[in-house]
Amino acid sequence: MSETSMTGRIGRIKGSISDARSGRLMFVSHCILNQNACVRGLASQPAVIREIVDLLLENEVAFFQMPCPEVSYIGSQRWGQTKQMYGSPMFRRHCRKIAEYVCDQAQTYLDNGHDVIGFVMRDGSPTCGLRCAAVSADEEQVWGGMVWNACPLQRFGDTPGVFTEELMAEREQRGLTRVRLLSLPEVEEAGSFQERLEEIRNAIQGTAAVSPTG
Repeated sequence: MSETSMTGRIGRIKGSISDARSGRLMFVSHCILNQNACVRGLASQPAVIREIVDLLLENEVAFFQMPCPEVSYIGSQRWGQTKQMYGSPMFRRHCRKIAEYVCDQAQTYLDNGHDVIGFVMRDGSPTCGLRCAAVSADEEQVWGGMVWNACPLQRFGDTPGVFTEELMAEREQRGLTRVRLLSLPEVEEAGSFQERLEEIRNAIQGTAAVSPTG
């Protein structure tokens, strides 16, 4: 086969590649698609957060499930903790690795022409909170010891969670600021679910669909 005919054939094959994908996706916190990952007592629905799943599907937006920093570090059988307790250098290193992996994935989709709309975090979480995270209610509280001997108080502080901080830093370093930071509250005290869901809806509808290459 001549070089000219081969080039023509490759061109026809390349031009014929098309499929049903929308080219749009949202990165979501692990527990949004797997409520079994929540600390016991915090799962608000049996399986998934149905409202956001329905919203994404209605708008033909795919979802990428980010790893849970807590489950992947200490497992699903764990106690609820605060940001201070998760703030060790070792856990931050763990979160940094996840943030690098997540941003690698976002980057490759963006480089391939896809529209990565945002990262949906979980307000109230000590690791994945965006607007607020669980912190100690008493700055002098000593955390540690046997759980049955302690009843420490916590509150929601106006601070991102540990993983969110690492993700924000990685996002900034790579210049991925076009990928929005969004959130849903874990519990009522962490914010209005409907207001946050509406923000996600606006982000989805304010982003035009694209035709990815490759």
